[in-house]
Order: sequence, then C-alpha cells, then structure tokens
Amino acid sequence: MQNDRPPPQRVTYEKEIRIVGSGWFSRLLAGVIGVVVLVGAALLSLVLLAVLLGVGTVVAGYLWWKIRALRRHAREFGDDGRTVDVEVVHKNERQDRTD
Repeated sequence: MQNDRPPPQRVTYEKEIRIVGSGWFSRLLAGVIGVVVLVGAALLSLVLLAVLLGVGTVVAGYLWWKIRALRRHAREFGDDGRTVDVEVVHKNERQDRTD
C-alpha cells in the first residue's frame, strides 16, 4: 500500500549539544547518587513504618481501654454478656397520641 505523501523528514541539528559526558566519572557519580537515594528511601520508609506502628498501638490501646470501661459499666447493671436488648422501631409506623 503506497500513498502519495512524502515520508517525514528528520530533524537535524547543526551543533551537537552535549550536556553530560559519558565518562567514567559521570557513571560513578550517577551510581553513588542512585545508591544514596535508595538508602535514603529505605530509611524513610523504616521511620514511617515505626511511626505508624506506634500510632496504631496507641489507638488500639485507647479503644481497648474504652471498651473495657464499657464492659465494666455493663456488668454493674447485671449484664452477663449473653443477652442483647433490642428494640425495633419502624420508620413508617404511626403512633397514637392521646392528649
């Protein structure tokens, strides 16, 4: 299948721009920077993990303490932990009001 359009021309530059050389020093520098970034990321993740674990422990301890107090309060009223009081209230139920 051929079309009548000419192929796109390549863009060429008159001057070759070279920002960083590909010598041994630049490769060594790139390797050292890469290792430093990876080690820094690993340390940051360990610190964040420790902080989140500490916060999670505090929150879990707080919730446990509050639930413990609620259970103690329920036992004072004779709750043996096996019964549940439930009252069903229907939204559309009419209530007879006698004044």
